[in-house]
Amino acid sequence: MIQAKTLFGTCAEKFASYPRAVRVVDCRGILRTMILLLRDRHKVRFFVLSCDSSEGTPFYSLTSWHPDGEIVDIDAATDSVPEDMERAVTSGVPLPRHGSLLGWKHDDAVTALITVSAKYTPEFPEPSWSVMPRADIPEEQWPPFTSERWPGQWLWEHYRAGRVVPAGDLVAGIPGAVFWVDTQAALGWDSCVVARDLGSGGAYVLRCGRYVYYEALREGRVVPPLADLLAGPDKVDLAPRLRRMTDPIC
Repeated sequence: MIQAKTLFGTCAEKFASYPRAVRVVDCRGILRTMILLLRDRHKVRFFVLSCDSSEGTPFYSLTSWHPDGEIVDIDAATDSVPEDMERAVTSGVPLPRHGSLLGWKHDDAVTALITVSAKYTPEFPEPSWSVMPRADIPEEQWPPFTSERWPGQWLWEHYRAGRVVPAGDLVAGIPGAVFWVDTQAALGWDSCVVARDLGSGGAYVLRCGRYVYYEALREGRVVPPLADLLAGPDKVDLAPRLRRMTDPIC
């Protein structure tokens, strides 16, 4: 059994080390959460780690991803927690926060977009992520983790090495350039379209094109032309949505 003070410190380290996984829940920024993914051989479970700083000293709590799960409080005086909860804190991999838009960088360009959904609903009872390479590029330029069912610690290693980049920061500041498009009928999945090249201060370029869920590309489905996707009515400008995703609930 890990010592309580060590577990308390590990919670603090999670929030300090993974800011891209943290969602600020309230206007004052005193309540923050992150989703943790815990692998047990072939089984994957999800937990919500919360940090409440309303009393000055941070106070942590952990619960199962499902709303009816057990809640365990973790502070410096905690004697012990259930083993699975302990392992969630010590071994769980933080997921990028809900609504994140990331990019895979190959040379100086983003060649794939990565979306993350981490909000519980009965219709979607588990977090999910999608890897969407740009259509018409060779598969050698796709992320090496394209077919992975769930993210692992390797995602954060790629992020810290600059191979995974926060594309949402770029898109949020440029309205009318990047759209989420309903391509369910044609491709079986929605897609993302970029109307023009977007530069990120010389760090990378998000190029104009169609970013499509990788399974549709591997199945050889015909991707509609960019002009047709941009002209259609079933698209949503991602800039306002991405700005809202970073705003706390007030």
